Amino acid sequence: APAITVATDNKSYVIKLECVGCPFRVREYGQIAEYWQEPPRDNSLLLNFTVNAADATLILNGRRIAPLATPAAITAYQVNANLSQRYMDKMVEQHMLDESWVVGTRYGHFELQYEHTMLATEQALGEWLQFDVTAIHMRQNYNPGSFNLDNEGQNIVQLLLAREMFEDKARLFIKDIQLIERKDREMPMKMPCGKDAMIKTSYNPLEWDYYGKFGTWSRSFSVILNGIGDFFDANGLIIIIVSVLFGIASIVRWRINRNKARAIELVKEDAEAGVLLAPEYEDAPPEYADIPQILVIE
Repeated sequence: APAITVATDNKSYVIKLECVGCPFRVREYGQIAEYWQEPPRDNSLLLNFTVNAADATLILNGRRIAPLATPAAITAYQVNANLSQRYMDKMVEQHMLDESWVVGTRYGHFELQYEHTMLATEQALGEWLQFDVTAIHMRQNYNPGSFNLDNEGQNIVQLLLAREMFEDKARLFIKDIQLIERKDREMPMKMPCGKDAMIKTSYNPLEWDYYGKFGTWSRSFSVILNGIGDFFDANGLIIIIVSVLFGIASIVRWRINRNKARAIELVKEDAEAGVLLAPEYEDAPPEYADIPQILVIE
C-alpha cells in the first residue's frame, strides 16, 4: 500500500508513517503474551485523518486534533511496512482505525507521544497542522517497552486545512497532506510583535493518568473528588441511614426547644397557663399545694 491512501478526497486519508528503527511487536494467534521480534522487520504506524462534517473538526484515529482536545490520548496500530493494499482497504472499510473498532487484531497497538503544531497562513481561514510522533509506548503487563522516533529520515505528517462558510455554517477541508522530514516542515510566519504565529502542544502519555497530568493542582483536586465519590459509593446505605436518623433527631430537638421557648414566654405572662401548656418543661413552677393556715388565738 502507498504511504498515503485516499479514503475520501479532501475528507479522509490513511497515512502509513514509517517508524524508522522501531522495534516490531508480534502477536501470535491464541497467545496472550506479545513479544518483540528480533531483528525487527521494517514497520509503520497507521494514522487516519478524517474531517468530521458535523462540527467541522479534524479527527485522528478517533480523537479530535483540530481544534486539539487536550489531553488527546492517541493510539496507533503498528503494521509491517509492506502491508498490502488489500489489507489496507479492508481496514478502512471496517473502520478499524477509529474508536468504533472494539475487536482485537493481530497488530500491536501503541500510545503515541507527539508534538502538535498549528501554523497560520497568509490565506484567511487556512492553517497548517504538523503532527510529529516523537515516541511510542506499550504499557501492557507482558513485555512493555518504549522507543523514541529520533532517527535520521523520520517523517512527520503535514496538512493544509481550509475552512469556508456555507449557509452560515463552517466547512473544513484537507487541501493538502504530506509526509515530509522534520527539516522540510513549513516555518511559522512572524506576527507584528515579532513572535511566531504558531501554537505548539507536546503530549507524553507517561505524564498523564485518568485524573490528569502529574504534578498539577487540577490532578490533585480530581483525585480528592474521586476519593470522595468512591467513599460515598462504598458507604451509600450507611450514609443514608445516618442522615435520616440525624434528621429525625434534629426535628425532635427543634420541637423540644420550641416548646421550651413557648413555655418561658407563657410563664412570664401567666404561670398557670405555662404549667398547663408545658408540663414537660423542667423549670416550670411547682403545682399548687395546700398552704397551712396559722391559727392565731387572742
